[in-house]
Amino acid sequence: QAASSQEFKWVQVSTPIYRPEFADFDPARGTYTYQVSWQGIPAAELQVEVDQDDQYYRITVQAKTYSPIDFFYKLRYRSEGVISSYDLMPVKSITEHRENSKLKHTQVSFLENGEILTVQADKNKPPEVHHINSDNFTLDPFSAAFLARSLNWEIGQTRKFDTFNGRSRYLVSLTAESKSTLKVNGVEREVWVVVPKVEYLNKKQKQQKLRSAKIYVSADKSREILQIVSEVFVGSVKTKMTAFTPAQSPAPKIRVARNGSEFDVAPESNLLLSR
Repeated sequence: QAASSQEFKWVQVSTPIYRPEFADFDPARGTYTYQVSWQGIPAAELQVEVDQDDQYYRITVQAKTYSPIDFFYKLRYRSEGVISSYDLMPVKSITEHRENSKLKHTQVSFLENGEILTVQADKNKPPEVHHINSDNFTLDPFSAAFLARSLNWEIGQTRKFDTFNGRSRYLVSLTAESKSTLKVNGVEREVWVVVPKVEYLNKKQKQQKLRSAKIYVSADKSREILQIVSEVFVGSVKTKMTAFTPAQSPAPKIRVARNGSEFDVAPESNLLLSR
């Protein structure tokens, strides 16, 4: 039995409309590997694969706890997202979240008419289908992350993103706190230190247990997420990049909008030039 979209009761917000700044943003294609540690104890591995064709970025995120941790807490997570390579707007995503004996499956489609279609299928429950119309500039986690990385930042600047993952809608505020350096795999990297703040917009949903966090993003054109350090009520969690394997295929030379319009990517400046 399909559920009504009226079940989503949200706090109304208004956020700016952002456009990507490709002149200084050239995300690498390939596979990133991260280690997640809790209180200094290795707990899980996270992999992020980024691929691109002339129309879309395709991102796959997988996370799993290590075998010793599985005895206490077993997590298996996989999410596949598709966003436009032209304007970084969301297209669709599919997420499977296994946490101990719980299984949640979520599919979200951002239609060209502005409607958001989401399907929730939980273990031992009938699927729920929601048709949602947002009157704000709403993104999914994949597009919000790419769009935020694409923008040029100044120290002290804050930007806000209305983000919906198919189940929860939340306001993400990112503040560029400082510039610093971070040693990653023996190499000193110049980084932006970004402080996130997350506010859930679902009226009936409890606020998250995140106390504070810092995101370390490389200050070059790749804008790679190198490390995330977060304080939660049960300790400290660190997610740090341990490896990167670049894609073997050549990068596309054009970006195609969802309406079929083509744009050249000028190799000397990475600017979009209309054909």
